[in-house]
Amino acid sequence: MTPEPPDTNGAAGPPEIRVEGIGVAPGVAVGPAYLFAAGAYQAEPEELDAADVEAELDRFERAVRRSERELRKIVVVAREKLGEGSAGIFDAQGLILRDRQFYDAVVQRVREQATGAGWAVQSVLAEHRRRLEASPNAALRERAADFLDVQNRVLRNLQQGRAVSRIDPHKVVVAENLTAADVLLFSRRGVLGVVLDFGGPTSHVSIMARALGVPAVVSLHGLAEHVHADDVVVVDGFSGTVIVNPEPETLAAAEAKAARFAGLTADRDAILAAPSETKDGHPVALQANVEFREEFPLLHEFGAQGVGLFRTEMLFLTQGRALDEEQQYAVYRDAVVAAAPDPVTFRLLDLGGDKVLPMARREANPFLGWRGLRILLDKPDLLRPQLRAVLRAAAAAPDAEPSKILLPMVSGIDEVRQFRRTLRSVCAELEAEGAEFRADVPLGIMVEVPSVALQADLFARNVDFFSIGTNDLTQFTLAVDRGNDLVAGLYRELHPAVLGLIDRTVRAAEAAGIPVSVCGEVAADPRVTPLLVGLGVRTLSASPAYLTLVKRVLRAFTLDEAQDLARRALRQPDADAVRRLLETFLACHNRDLAELLGLDEPDGGLARRIADRMAADPAD
Repeated sequence: MTPEPPDTNGAAGPPEIRVEGIGVAPGVAVGPAYLFAAGAYQAEPEELDAADVEAELDRFERAVRRSERELRKIVVVAREKLGEGSAGIFDAQGLILRDRQFYDAVVQRVREQATGAGWAVQSVLAEHRRRLEASPNAALRERAADFLDVQNRVLRNLQQGRAVSRIDPHKVVVAENLTAADVLLFSRRGVLGVVLDFGGPTSHVSIMARALGVPAVVSLHGLAEHVHADDVVVVDGFSGTVIVNPEPETLAAAEAKAARFAGLTADRDAILAAPSETKDGHPVALQANVEFREEFPLLHEFGAQGVGLFRTEMLFLTQGRALDEEQQYAVYRDAVVAAAPDPVTFRLLDLGGDKVLPMARREANPFLGWRGLRILLDKPDLLRPQLRAVLRAAAAAPDAEPSKILLPMVSGIDEVRQFRRTLRSVCAELEAEGAEFRADVPLGIMVEVPSVALQADLFARNVDFFSIGTNDLTQFTLAVDRGNDLVAGLYRELHPAVLGLIDRTVRAAEAAGIPVSVCGEVAADPRVTPLLVGLGVRTLSASPAYLTLVKRVLRAFTLDEAQDLARRALRQPDADAVRRLLETFLACHNRDLAELLGLDEPDGGLARRIADRMAADPAD
């Protein structure tokens, strides 16, 4: 939504702007704005010291690689939305990036003239544009626009890398969009929070922000245009509210809320030491979702009982290529050692959809196409090295619980049976080689396709565990693209239809005597914790930064209360009704956390009034 500043009736200073987005990483941040990659992308002449030339060329190469990744994504969308001809425009731009007349000319200019890469890019492409614009051929003159687009893209990526390194700490980053790598670099610079015009709760940027504990709000269409450098910005990662230039009362309320959050997190050591169980002693395991090696130390910092979801595809995507067995083994081994004595659940490569490598095929509807296990079964050159690496890495902690293998994007039982044949073959191969590995690795499946949830009883007899992926399960059940911010408001993980499929899956798992966990991002929402436990889920896997909040809620209710809540939630007509039910429940069981999660109001707090009313009339 486009923010509309209120009428200030001549008041001094800029007006307060309040916008509602999607809170994707918990916490409250208050600080001056840092505008990331704003304005036109123009380079200025820059003289380099001889010792800095190679580092500048490395920066140029990284900018080209980032530009290539962006163009590959644009090509996929362009083919789907605009047709082959329009996609060809972006294909051509991608070819320019590695054309010798561009790339080699920039490298030569940086080396010989000791000038900045940005100025070299701008100069080289300007020369090409001038020649094309002077051509008598109309088609060549039109091609000049491609060179300008390439110039803007490379300059933007060059400036992003430098902006990250130069940002002052204690700032709130405001941008149209960021990458997961950007968030990682910003967090290392000590930024307070992140505000983005685009993105959704399950984007990799959001996942990274949660993992790093950086408060973040996304899907704030157009807000960046209304923010100036050093404007005071309030970021509420719980409610999804962003306030620019807050009035004194608003600022005081935000600072008080930040203090409450700090108070809740101050006793984290006590929460970590407490058992992970309901108020009446029923255990619920809290595990971590991880993607990067840098997250392994967070397992013990936040009290994770192992890794419930290792998104292994991120190793490939961050490199832009497939990794060989030894490269994978080194990372997987470190994960097993870091989690010991608890297990690591390795989800095999979940490529496809919005996670595309150069090997990917061009598809009109990639989310419903060649992805997940379908790719792995078709490409044994991807599957077998990963299986070997996982089985070998599992032996790195022989006294720990065995690692687990999790299959992504399963839709039919034949896929599971075909995979088991491959698994047996790989185990026999390792044994014949005399390699050290563990063969007692349980095999589970992601329940993220409605057909699997509807046939959960069949699958439960053929696998060792279920892991419910609420992100895709919601997307496929409601026919909502979770990565499309145009329909972000329709993506509702609390929809009763989704809850019904979770309930069906859990009951099938219980009947077969196999464990079931939830690893989707909904597991990170403390409001939903009682509902999932009431539905029968006994393992929750979430971003590490959320685990102490989830445990705090978990220890505040009894199992009977959670089961009653689940029964009532399944009878609700829509997601809004379920959300109100959960908020009321939380207000009654953990007032401070309920207010942090956005249930507070200026007149004293909805959460507080509900709790007071329920205390006065328990039968209400």
